[in-house]
Amino acid sequence: MNQKKTLGIVAGLNRRAAMEVKTRLLALGDDDVSVIMTEDNFKIDPNPVFAVSDRKIFIFNEAELLAEMGADLILVPDFKCGSYIHEIQREIQTPILDMKAALMSQMGEKAPVMGVLDAGNAGDCATGACELSSHLKMVLPTEEENKALDVLREKIRAEGASDEAAQELAAICRRLIESGAEVIIPNCTQFAINTPALQEMGLPVMDVFEAFAKAALAHSTEKLPKPFKLGLIGGLGPAATVDLYDKIVKATPAKTDQEHFKVVIEQNPQIDDRTACLLNGGPDPTIAMYNCAKRLQKDGCDYIIIPCNTAHAFLPRLLRHLDVPFIDMQQTMLDEIQAKFGKDARVGLMATSGTIATGIYGQKADKMGMKMFTPDEDHQASVMKAIYGPKGAKAGYTTGECYDDLYRGAEYLVKTYDCNVLILGCTELPLIFHEQDDFEVAGKKVAIVDPTATLARKCVQIAEATIKERGVR
Repeated sequence: MNQKKTLGIVAGLNRRAAMEVKTRLLALGDDDVSVIMTEDNFKIDPNPVFAVSDRKIFIFNEAELLAEMGADLILVPDFKCGSYIHEIQREIQTPILDMKAALMSQMGEKAPVMGVLDAGNAGDCATGACELSSHLKMVLPTEEENKALDVLREKIRAEGASDEAAQELAAICRRLIESGAEVIIPNCTQFAINTPALQEMGLPVMDVFEAFAKAALAHSTEKLPKPFKLGLIGGLGPAATVDLYDKIVKATPAKTDQEHFKVVIEQNPQIDDRTACLLNGGPDPTIAMYNCAKRLQKDGCDYIIIPCNTAHAFLPRLLRHLDVPFIDMQQTMLDEIQAKFGKDARVGLMATSGTIATGIYGQKADKMGMKMFTPDEDHQASVMKAIYGPKGAKAGYTTGECYDDLYRGAEYLVKTYDCNVLILGCTELPLIFHEQDDFEVAGKKVAIVDPTATLARKCVQIAEATIKERGVR
């Protein structure tokens, strides 16, 4: 038993043509096909600057709607869109079939000489830009006939099919046949609705609506590969968000704009302070973070990241209500440290008091058998001042007092615990210190590890692997 197909028709470009296609689909497809159509009608703007883009956007909006309505295949009974339908298809996973592509799929190897009965597309075919011209021998209207067809097309669009229109078309069809055409293609839906009248006159005019319907029934309904998309909950804080995105861009092995992958940033600086919530019972950021994540999930993101270490304490509350996975900044960084330093790593953590109090770094380090140390109360206050102080990173400073405050915390960890690795465990701190392997402090050279940078590298690694697997960027 065949699975029932739902075919969606973008009807608003020419509702009569859409109904012709629907009638043939239902006749040929029997009970294996259901057809849905959109309701809006396309309004042509006489300004040529907007005419094409308006048409593209209309088709895109209607196609997106049909996909949401459950269409397995989207049909666009329109010849004009053949040259740009790929632009629309690139943004939609549901396959799209346009009139030109449908006709091409129905042509055999020994196709007859085609007379193209069209005003708008004949020029494309004459220059070889039309796909049909590269596969078929074609007879085209003369310049004078094109002008007449141009007028006739608008008349049919306004008044519908008529005997008078059919007679005018027939005269041009006969001239094309005299010039060698064996079959006439009404390469415009306004002309195509006159096909029955032209056939009754004995003219060999192709029923393009039937050909379109046959092509649609035979066409694959397999979804196109989904482009990789990364979601980023931003604003925690704004500068840290910019820093992470900058590092993702720099870590991506791209030589052109198009070789980068898609990133959606849900920037919400109004998310309540995570540290204040964890330490002092301040406002809970859970709902605001969840709303951001839900928006990113709805937008089709494959993974979500958060450029905030303290915010990771809230992830368990979110993940149980979401389907999209998160890339854990802390685990990613600890994995990189272990791979690089092994059992020799003596790690000093410089982070917010909220991050330290939750143990979200320490617990992960313990599971990995990694030695981790934190500043005492006095030096932790210096680290917090570097982040939250009036001349700290969140206030927009990256040098001066904030550097000295952070250095004081680093010096304590190296002197007291002989740390050889220092983690910048708040996403504002890489704005002050920078990732390096030979940072001089307390007479030693230690490695400064930036969780933001390691997260960026992990995102690029996952993105490139996924893109390779799916075959689409």
